[in-house]
Amino acid sequence: MAKATLLFIGTDDGLVLISDPGGQGRWLRSAHQLRGNVVQSIWVDPANPLITLVIANRRVLRSNDGGQTWQAVRLDSDLTATAALYSAPRRPALVYLVADDLLLESRDAGVTWRAIALPGQCNGCAIDSAGRLVVASGNQVFIDGGQSAQWTLLGSPLPGVIRMLVTPPGSAGALCALAGGVVYVFTEDAWHRVNDPPGEVATCAVLAGAAPTLLAALTNGGIARGTPHAWEPAIVALPWEGATTVLSPAAYHMDTAFASSAHGDVAISVDRGRSWTALRRGLAPVRSIAAARLA
Repeated sequence: MAKATLLFIGTDDGLVLISDPGGQGRWLRSAHQLRGNVVQSIWVDPANPLITLVIANRRVLRSNDGGQTWQAVRLDSDLTATAALYSAPRRPALVYLVADDLLLESRDAGVTWRAIALPGQCNGCAIDSAGRLVVASGNQVFIDGGQSAQWTLLGSPLPGVIRMLVTPPGSAGALCALAGGVVYVFTEDAWHRVNDPPGEVATCAVLAGAAPTLLAALTNGGIARGTPHAWEPAIVALPWEGATTVLSPAAYHMDTAFASSAHGDVAISVDRGRSWTALRRGLAPVRSIAAARLA
């Protein structure tokens, strides 16, 4: 029997849950939780997708039943509007929370948290192919503070402030940084600009595979596809006009990714970003997406 896929969509008016019960691409709207809350980030436990964390209205909320009920998580620090959750796919219960100069780690799926000292104000976070924590501060990238909080500079500073760090979900692969509307890939102990940029990049993602695929949402519309070396010449159309706010690869399948827009549209690609199909339209502006698959 095909496995059910769950898609958690964080919007400016709560958390929308849609599902594909039989894996046939027939997506059904299942629930709309936390109405009236801005859901800026989502984390779903890959080992048990019923365990969900969200940052909503600068609070961390936790659910053990797929979003039917929520409990506030007590933290010792106040969160900011930029706070975000980051997963470590090879360690399902491990999750990080980053908010400017605050870095928290939970090893029990968000029940308890400990603070880790940062090298500076954080504007990006990722887990590299070796499972080490990587953070961006200004135009620099640092790696693996761990228990000792002795961060190591990764390569030289980039030309612009880093907006995000991304790696493929659940797999070894390229570490990429988005800075100044340009994507950089870290290889051979240095940062390299991806050649022939098709336009200014608003957000990006990496799909796992023997040959990783880069996806970049352009500020003037559409998706660029490429490799860690160069972009393809053609621009892939999305089923909407205007800004794309989120690109989110699915950890459960290396060829699948989701995208969303500031106008409340959500789309799926099952062919590594070559084509996109609309799943939902007319939601509140979308800020975050997380996908999971139930056994």
